[in-house]
Amino acid sequence: MDNIKVFVYGTLKRGFYNNVYLKHSTFIGMALTKYKYPMVGLEEEFPYLINDKNHGKHVKGELFEIDDITLKILDILEDYPHLYTRETIELVIDGKEIEAITYFATDEIKYQSLEFLEEFVK
Repeated sequence: MDNIKVFVYGTLKRGFYNNVYLKHSTFIGMALTKYKYPMVGLEEEFPYLINDKNHGKHVKGELFEIDDITLKILDILEDYPHLYTRETIELVIDGKEIEAITYFATDEIKYQSLEFLEEFVK
């Protein structure tokens, strides 16, 4: 199952400390979620993306093409399926729609009263 597309929105993005896990992957480009999702920064070090479509904001992130080995490494990093679940979402990149996987928080985070992030920056 090589040539897997993954949307990253936090510390896996270029310039952040976990991007080292994508060093053998291909950066495709900047992407935006087609639908709105809540992304919250409960902790300063990383954000949580919540799978609650059409609530929140269109989230900005990066699209990479990865292989099976990298997917297994990311699953370990994200503590899949305990801390994060992996789902397919729709993105917009260069005006075109594309599907990719991403990681959503599995915790029942009480996010409704929190500020929603459009992009994780540090």
